[in-house]
Amino acid sequence: MFRPRLSRSLALVALLLCAPGYAPAHHSFAMFDRDRTIVISGVVREFQWTNPHSWIQVTVTDAAGKVTEWSLEGGSPGILSRNGWKRNALAAGDKVTIEIYPLRSGEPGGSFIEVTKADGSKLFYHG
Repeated sequence: MFRPRLSRSLALVALLLCAPGYAPAHHSFAMFDRDRTIVISGVVREFQWTNPHSWIQVTVTDAAGKVTEWSLEGGSPGILSRNGWKRNALAAGDKVTIEIYPLRSGEPGGSFIEVTKADGSKLFYHG
């Protein structure tokens, strides 16, 4: 005996099993030049305490007065918290000096290593 409801259910299950699942991509850190470091100083525009990677957006003003925004990637909140970071470790407007592994492309970005706040306190990322 044909059961339309059962065959529709089986078809739906088969379709769901064949559909690609959600798998967040994890990228390589090869885009960063880990053979050298640079130090930038600026003002935090935003600190993103997010998975799988945290981000610091920093505006840097050069000697000529040109303002450039840098995007700096770090570890997950879990990794950072094991190194003493908290969700509110950085706030918009904080003046910071940051040691980074720069992007190989030369664009304004990198992977942060150490953040020194205006009061001299330091935050480390040991990824």
